[in-house]
Amino acid sequence: MLVKAVKCKNCGDIIYSRAIHDFHWCSCEKCAIDGGLDYYRIIGNAEDWEMMEISVLDDKSDDEVKKILYDDWNYSKNKYGTIKKS
Repeated sequence: MLVKAVKCKNCGDIIYSRAIHDFHWCSCEKCAIDGGLDYYRIIGNAEDWEMMEISVLDDKSDDEVKKILYDDWNYSKNKYGTIKKS
C-alpha cells in the first residue's frame, strides 16, 4: 500500500501518519505529519522536508494494512510510522 510520507532533510527520518489523530514528529522535530491515510497535514518549514510516497507492508491487503497501522498507533506499539536513516 502506498502512503504519503515526509522525509526530514535534517535527521533523515521518513515519517508517516498511521491514523487520523496520529500526529507524528521526526527525531529532530523539524517536521511532522498528521491525518493518517485519509488526508495529510505537514508541520515545519518547507525547506526542512521532502514529500514522498512509500510502500508499506506490500505482502498485505489494503484493509489489513489499515488495521495493522491503526492498531500500531492505537495500542502504542510504535513498530511502524518512522523509518530511521540507516
